[in-house]
Amino acid sequence: MAAFYFHTVKPIAEHYARWSRDNLATFVAEDSHSRQKGVIHILTDMETMRFTRAIYRFQVLCQAPGINRDTRIRSISRSMRSREGTVLAIIDVIEPWEIEELFSFYQFAREVYDNIFSKIRWDLHSDNPKFDDQRRPPTPDGAFDLDNSWDNYLEGTTLHGLSLLHTVLFKIKDHEHLVPTMQKYINSSYIPFNAMEGTLGESEQYWRRTDRPSERDQRQEERAAFPFRGDIDEPDAPPLAWTIIWYDTYSSLYGYYIPDEMRRCWYVFWDAATLEDNGGKRVLHKQWEELYDDCDPRYDLFC
Repeated sequence: MAAFYFHTVKPIAEHYARWSRDNLATFVAEDSHSRQKGVIHILTDMETMRFTRAIYRFQVLCQAPGINRDTRIRSISRSMRSREGTVLAIIDVIEPWEIEELFSFYQFAREVYDNIFSKIRWDLHSDNPKFDDQRRPPTPDGAFDLDNSWDNYLEGTTLHGLSLLHTVLFKIKDHEHLVPTMQKYINSSYIPFNAMEGTLGESEQYWRRTDRPSERDQRQEERAAFPFRGDIDEPDAPPLAWTIIWYDTYSSLYGYYIPDEMRRCWYVFWDAATLEDNGGKRVLHKQWEELYDDCDPRYDLFC
């Protein structure tokens, strides 16, 4: 376990931290009310804990039985139910801001592969002359129809987990090395794990609350007081950003209801002092108000 942390988790965490700080710096610089042009920050122990927790939960998600190259309907159906069940089990036992931690990291990993797909699209296209010696159909060995199945391949590849992500981030030497590596690991998934559909989407959240409401949903319904308690050594304590956007009351919403730009800024990971010192608090308010203005989505799930 220690070897996995130091070899895989820690370098990915450091890379993601730099990526997130750069994104926050960009948003801060674009904010006309802020004079700050950069973000310089060393992660606190609490920020490191939140981030590490998200990475390990991502790995748990990836290790759930899922879609492989067996395209038989019965096999796909079993895999879909298994992975969906795992996602629901994770969601049921962690707090909504922790779901956002997990989803933030998932979106980062997905973006890594999205950029890679753009670079290797032609190398994997069935019309590439290097596949001319193979008959069609079927699709040539080593070719992938990314144009028509981009999202499915992107999700399936992202869900390979941390080992592949570590490889593409740190071990790829050049384009000639990248292509065969991706040919080996590209895979499809048919379980939407995004903010528009699937378990994190608007409809699924609505039906979950309707069919099996939780204690957290009840706290949201009551608008239970939920102020910021400080960045203390409580693993389930909410970050300042979460209490700000929900006006110091409890919310069980996640995924669809949170702007992607906020996840790119790593909003649920920052300590209060970090948000204040780096201009993130003002950016947070701006991103939230641009989406909702005076509307609170908890009053109407289809607001």
